[in-house]
Amino acid sequence: MHEVKFDQVIQDYLTGKDLQMTTYEDIRQALARILVEEKGYPVQNIKPRYKLPLGLDDIDYTINLDFLVTIDEQPAMILGFCPGAVSTYITQYVSAARIFPGGPVPFVLVTDSTDAALVRVKDKKEICRGYHCIPTWQHLQEIFKECPPCTFTTERQLKEKRVAHAMFALSDGYCSSSCEITSDKSQADS
Repeated sequence: MHEVKFDQVIQDYLTGKDLQMTTYEDIRQALARILVEEKGYPVQNIKPRYKLPLGLDDIDYTINLDFLVTIDEQPAMILGFCPGAVSTYITQYVSAARIFPGGPVPFVLVTDSTDAALVRVKDKKEICRGYHCIPTWQHLQEIFKECPPCTFTTERQLKEKRVAHAMFALSDGYCSSSCEITSDKSQADS
């Protein structure tokens, strides 16, 4: 199901900026609130709507990640909301994490708001399954420190870029364009 824009505005929990309301934006906002208020994440360590340029041959495509969590300014976890079975979205988020500039992001968390999977990117091992496995800030810091860095060959990264492009392009509703409200109504409607 593709995301649908509504003619309403919602305030971003992390930045305080106005966003256009969409089918799933209220769920993303609830996830941000859970990370901060229940799991103890510092607001400044969560980057919402992170744009990851793909850089694949002559394809100009940007992957929009719901949240990027950093530890000591290093990418630690990508959190992705999925409007469907969690298992069907793990591969695309792992692929995105593996092609991240400066080296792979060590963990991805994929959730549909009732189920979640915490996955180690290096070997795509599911560390935890179920909504309870959203790590606390302290737990994420611990597993981040224990996780050895990994690298992938150029050939492997190219394959991961192709997988990420195919899967995100199929599941991307409209968010390849800006999800932010603009002051010019004609731009917001385009």
